[in-house]
Amino acid sequence: MAVGEALMIALSGFLVVFIMLCVLWAIINVINRITTTAEKAEKAAAPAASAAVKEEAPAEKKEEIFAGELALIDVDEKTAACIMAIIADETKIPLNQLIFKSIRAVA
Repeated sequence: MAVGEALMIALSGFLVVFIMLCVLWAIINVINRITTTAEKAEKAAAPAASAAVKEEAPAEKKEEIFAGELALIDVDEKTAACIMAIIADETKIPLNQLIFKSIRAVA
C-alpha cells in the first residue's frame, strides 16, 4: 500500500468521524429545543393550575397525623433515632413532617 493510499484512507476515516459528530450535535440540539419548549409550556400552564389549587386549598387543608408504628428490623432504637435525625437534617425537612414506616439494617 502506498503512502498516498494510506493518507486517503485515514482522511476518509477522519471525515466520517467528523460527519457523525456533526449529526450527533444536531440531534442533541433538536432534543434540547424540544425539551425547552415543553418546559416553557408546562411553566405557562402551571400558574393557572396553581391558582385554582390555591383557591381550594384553605377549605381542604387539614393536617394529618400519622399514628402508625415504626418497624425496626435488626436496628436498635438509638440507631434508628440517629438515622431519622440525619435524614431530617440532610433533606432539610422537619422531623415531624417525615413518616418512617420501617428501618432495616443492611448487611
